[in-house]
This record gives sequence, structure tokens and C-alpha cells, in this order.
Amino acid sequence: MQRAVPGPSRPTESLFMTVQSVVELIVSFVRENQAWAAPMAFLIAFMESFCFLSILWPGTAMLVGISALLAAGGVEFSVLWPAMLAAGLGGTLGYALSYWIGRYFKDRLLNIWPFNRHPETLTQGKDFFEKYGAASVFLGHFFGPVRAIIPVVAGMYAMPQIPFQIANIISAFIWAAGVIAPGFFLVTFKAQIFDFIGAHQYMAATGMFALAMLHTLPIPILFWPTLALLFGGSLLYLYAGGDLPLLFVAGVFGTVLGDLYAYWSGQENRHAPRQAWLHSWYSDSIPGARAFLARWGVFGVIFSKFMGLRRAHVPIVAGMDLMPELKFVPASLVSAILLTCVLVAPHVLIEHFGVQPSLP
Repeated sequence: MQRAVPGPSRPTESLFMTVQSVVELIVSFVRENQAWAAPMAFLIAFMESFCFLSILWPGTAMLVGISALLAAGGVEFSVLWPAMLAAGLGGTLGYALSYWIGRYFKDRLLNIWPFNRHPETLTQGKDFFEKYGAASVFLGHFFGPVRAIIPVVAGMYAMPQIPFQIANIISAFIWAAGVIAPGFFLVTFKAQIFDFIGAHQYMAATGMFALAMLHTLPIPILFWPTLALLFGGSLLYLYAGGDLPLLFVAGVFGTVLGDLYAYWSGQENRHAPRQAWLHSWYSDSIPGARAFLARWGVFGVIFSKFMGLRRAHVPIVAGMDLMPELKFVPASLVSAILLTCVLVAPHVLIEHFGVQPSLP
């Protein structure tokens, strides 16, 4: 006898499907009702910044998509700036409520969902807050993994209200503008941007070189922004008719140069790593990188670019542990080539299969 196919086996799967359906509904609604862009931006930003919803809510991606839809619909900037203001207000309110929740419940939050299922999120937030203090509130809006945890921790630690709200308001509005405006202007001025890149390919490639180098630094707040800019910038450069070999060389050598900088820094500061500014960012990842490198050796350097936030600590440890340069440099070069191949692969595949890219 044939059995019926079971539905989602876990509550989280069902919840994810529900969130996905809501996201599709909101994006479709904004596409057809542009006058509601500001209220929707407020709601999305609030949910992205509120402690109980941020874990499940892809608010940043939705705001980027909505801004692109508005631009594709031919709306003017006069429609966009109210959406940015509304998103800033929503982000501010989400952080403020999260702060008061942390201040009221304190350690009892460990018994409340989702923290009782994911207690490590509070641990990460506490480590981040203890390391950067009041600055963590400002940085939190831009750093996805702890975005909505930081205000909760600030409340748990009874951070003074005025410094918290100043950092909260300023960073929320900067975050809102940084998320919404680029997609809008990219779509609105697509022809001018493509013309500029086509006429200044070496300048654009130099920018990609600098981004690749920044992406290698062990500064957590730079990881996702530089990765997004590298991926999006590479596609934009190639769609605009940029030279693929030039972009490839810029990405590879920018990555290798960043690796060498971290490697030499590790050599120079191996006796006092905590005094080096490079090691002050997530220095607790150094032991993990050392264990990884001890296990895999040169292959650890090669695959280090795919280790997420720990990617930059491998070259530092290689320098601290005096890995010979004749081993490190070729491994870094291979790693840089692999990373750059991943970045340009979508465009190459599209060109190979003859699919023409279409922006809104």
C-alpha cells in the first residue's frame, strides 16, 4: 500500500515556508502598490531589527529588492526617500524595543524562544558587546549575525539610555540608506554606470583589486559587505563589457596581497599577538585557525578563503608559526584563483549557455 508523502517534518521547515510566502506576498504587493512602499519599508526594517524576528526575517534582501522594483517602475527619488526614512524609523524602533526586552528579562531570556533553542546567539552578542562596548550598537545594524542581539545584550548590561539611542538612531538611518539607495540608483542610472565602466575599465578593476584586499583582513564587519561588493561588482563590471582577464588578475593579486600583509603581520607580532591591531578583531579565532592549519598544512591555506569569518586568521597563523614563504605564497595564489573563479563563474556560465542578462 502506498503511503502518503509526509509534509514538513519539523516546525522550523513549516515556519520557513510561511516566512517565504509572506516575503513573496509583500514584494508583490509593493510592486503593484508603490504608494505603500514607505509603510512596508518601516515594517520590514522593524522586523529585521527586532530580536525575536530577525533570525527568520530576510529584511535586508527584501529592502534591496523593493528599491530595485521602485526604480524599475520609473518612480522618482521623491518616492524613495520617504521609504528610506521609514526604514530608518523601523530599524530604530526594533532596536529600542529589543533593548527594553533585554533590560527587563535579563538572563531569563535563555528560557525564551529563540534563545532557548539557540543560546549561542546571546553568547556571540555578549562577546561582541564586551569587545566593542557602545560602538557595538552602531556596528550592530551592519553586522548580520548579531544585528538584533546587540540591543538585547545592551539592555541586559543596562547600557545608559542616551548613548544607546544616539548610536541606534544614527546607525539605523545610515543602514537604511545604504540598503535602499544603491539598488535604486543602480537600476535608474544603469546606462550611465555601464558607460562609465566601459570607458574606465582600469579604474573599475583597481576598485575590485582594493575590495579583494580588504576582504582578506580579519575585521568581521568587513566580511559580508566586501563579499557582496566583490560578487555584485564583478557581475556589474562584466555585464558592462569589462575585460574578464583584467578583472581576474585584479581579484587574484588583491587577494594575494592581503594574504601577504596578514602573513607578515603574523610574523612580526608572533610574540605579542594581542598587541597587534589585526589580532584585536576576534582574537579567539586564532586557536581555531592554528588547529585547522596544523591539521591541513598548505592545503589549509588553499581552502582558507571558504572558511567564512575565520578566512583571514589562517594567513596570520601561518606567519606566526613561521610557515616558509615558498609554501605560503603558492598556496595563497591557488586560494586566490579559486575564490576569483567562484566570483566570476555566474557570468561565465551565462555567457557559455548564451543567456542574456537582464536587469530591471
